[in-house]
Amino acid sequence: MSDTTEISTPGTAEPVANPKQSVRRVLGVILSLAVYAAAILLSLGVYHNIRLNPRTEDAQVRANVIGVSPQVGGSIIAIHVKDNQQVHKGDLLFELDARPYEAQAEEAKAKLALTELEIQAYKDQIAAAEAELKQSQAKATYAVDYAKRVQALVGNLYVTVDKNQLAQTEAITSTDKVAQDQAALEKARNLLGEKGDINVRRSAAEATLRDAELKLSYCKVYAPCDGYVVNLQITPGAYAAIGEQVFSVVDQKIWYVLANFRETDLRNIRPGMEVEVYLLAESNRKIKGVVQGVPKAITPQFAPTQNASGGQGILQNVSPTLDFILLAQRFPVRIILDAPEEHSFRMGGTAAVIVRTGSDVQAGLKRVGELQKGDAPEFRAPLGSAKNLPLAPAP
Repeated sequence: MSDTTEISTPGTAEPVANPKQSVRRVLGVILSLAVYAAAILLSLGVYHNIRLNPRTEDAQVRANVIGVSPQVGGSIIAIHVKDNQQVHKGDLLFELDARPYEAQAEEAKAKLALTELEIQAYKDQIAAAEAELKQSQAKATYAVDYAKRVQALVGNLYVTVDKNQLAQTEAITSTDKVAQDQAALEKARNLLGEKGDINVRRSAAEATLRDAELKLSYCKVYAPCDGYVVNLQITPGAYAAIGEQVFSVVDQKIWYVLANFRETDLRNIRPGMEVEVYLLAESNRKIKGVVQGVPKAITPQFAPTQNASGGQGILQNVSPTLDFILLAQRFPVRIILDAPEEHSFRMGGTAAVIVRTGSDVQAGLKRVGELQKGDAPEFRAPLGSAKNLPLAPAP
């Protein structure tokens, strides 16, 4: 049966359309227009969402890494950790051969004891010089008075000229002896090394001892933070030079993500904005993050060398991405992970991030301050007996 029915009328033979077919055509047109409109609206919504909430999959997990290196050189005699082991701040990592530094410390102790004896000898010398000065002053006083009395008697012929000349010479000699004894006393006091309440000889010897004991304490290297030992590839017997990194410790206190955003996306990103982070190791799990900062500089493509005049110094190097004709440079935005350290947190891991630009920036900045509190605590290596030595007071 066909969809059309021919109706014969006087003077015409045209077919008449079926009402059902007309309805289907109208519904098809409406449905197509609705699909097109929905697609356009959805595209606009996605575009607006992407523009409003920048996102990127060019991101990596990062953490602060401390290169562990000795402050003195020596052969490694013991290693107390293993690769990928978790350590706590203050844990003993490895030890160096301390015998050369023990000898230096003993030598410094002996020099300090010798300095104490020298100080006592100089004090005795000062006492003797003071006594000698008093004696010479008394003799000079008597000689000067006697010379005056003799000179007064020369005119009355009670004293000969020779005796008067002898008295005058004795007075001059005695006065010169006083000056010599005063110079000797001043020299003895200078050799003692007293300056106010400080004896500089003793202070120098104590400083040498502290330095020797400090170097001795550096033979034991301790963990500077809570974290994980990585890249441990040495064994006892290897020589560790001063400042040469033996291995590294990844600080577990704070983890963050460096997300490379195109410069066109940075206009909407501000510190303190909330971020959704998805790690490739757990792509189905959302981790909360906060924008810590947006960089003001990266390494330029065409710039002088690092140490040359006008060079870039120490800046991050980000390779540009070719996008059509223009090169949209990428800037690494630092995002702090607002979550406890977990098994999936690994430095260098791949991540994807979405910045929520409509979040509360002030609350985010406050949270950044809380997360970064104590991020770089002061660390001092444990000392031996040197820490018990009293420091000389400032002059």
